[in-house]
Amino acid sequence: MTVPSWTPPSVSDFQAFFFRDFPYLPPETVSNPLDYVQPQDITNAINLALVNFNPGLFGANAQITTVFLYLVAFYLTQNLQVSSKGIAAQLNFPTASAGVGGVNVSFTVPEKITKSPFLSVYTTNAYGMAYLSLVLQQTIGNVGAVGSGEYQGYSGIGVR
Repeated sequence: MTVPSWTPPSVSDFQAFFFRDFPYLPPETVSNPLDYVQPQDITNAINLALVNFNPGLFGANAQITTVFLYLVAFYLTQNLQVSSKGIAAQLNFPTASAGVGGVNVSFTVPEKITKSPFLSVYTTNAYGMAYLSLVLQQTIGNVGAVGSGEYQGYSGIGVR
């Protein structure tokens, strides 16, 4: 597949797509601007997503942008969770099961994802899970070259 000519979305594109999801910094003066998502937060998340995104997995530019925006939202959410706790920040994997008294809740993430050092990180927030649901179907059937007895293929997100 030929990699399409694609331009990553801007901060305003992100804000328009996720218009209900994040508390963006309002144009008027506020007492504590750090209570809001600022343009620099989104720019940082876009830059992280660019490091770890393969637009060649997708056909149309609109499709590429939608999937990319979910990856940006994953990184933005992760960054905000970490920054709110500073150096004491810890990110946990989703709870597989929990119980209090007589009430138990259990969730299952497919083993192919939980055992992958590349994919398991995306299970730490809802945007990462949405990203996985969009990108995994594009990696089915990708083939990598084998040479010298070593795997040399790359599917874009670490799936073999």
